[in-house]
Amino acid sequence: MVLDTRLVAFPFSSETVWNTGLSATGSAGGRSLSAGFEGDWAPEHLLLLALESCYMSTFLSLAYVQGLDILGYVSNARLEQGANQSAVPTVSLAPCIVVGTPIDVTIARELANAAGRESVVARLLGARLRVTPDVRLVADRTE
Repeated sequence: MVLDTRLVAFPFSSETVWNTGLSATGSAGGRSLSAGFEGDWAPEHLLLLALESCYMSTFLSLAYVQGLDILGYVSNARLEQGANQSAVPTVSLAPCIVVGTPIDVTIARELANAAGRESVVARLLGARLRVTPDVRLVADRTE
């Protein structure tokens, strides 16, 4: 299963300009945000949001191609540094995917694994990333 990358414009680029102290303004595609430890978004939060949104977009694209009806999606990501500053940081991603039929559960699990292999940000994180998808079945409410 391969993600159709024609839907995504490559390469991506951004620019960051230091403001003062530990804050900067980052811009990409005509939009900007305040970043840095004294800005609105810490770099670690941006990394986690990049992971979550890239994985979600990849998963939903794969689901669309397969004709899988997704009823809900939410995720949580966490960066663990550990007490030792020299320890290698790790990232965990826990997407929760809601579908409507038992066969959709099986398909969604397969696509969730494929999304982990095909998401650009997930691939960049490599072995430092642990993805634990939770696929849930919601019974048909018309019964």
